[in-house]
Amino acid sequence: MVYTHWMARFVPVREFRQDLSAHLDAVADQREHVVVTRNGRPAAVLVPVDEYEDLEETAEILSDPATVAAIVESLSANRADDIDFNDWLSAFTSRRTS
Repeated sequence: MVYTHWMARFVPVREFRQDLSAHLDAVADQREHVVVTRNGRPAAVLVPVDEYEDLEETAEILSDPATVAAIVESLSANRADDIDFNDWLSAFTSRRTS
């Protein structure tokens, strides 16, 4: 899942307090992101719990240098095995027609 800044709904803290239940429903049921502002500045973000858990897991993985090194090595190895899509398509097409 890709999070972009414009996907979030910005809500002043006063409005957030008044409509807390509705904001929780929007986050839990419609997977919206709510940025709570204080004096016009972001103060907190409300996201679905599974997204929060994913962020925590990602932070844990990225905090381990050995794991990050293994990921980088794996990505490098996969790039070496990559083939050009047009080459693959030509080979596939020639096999189908023979």
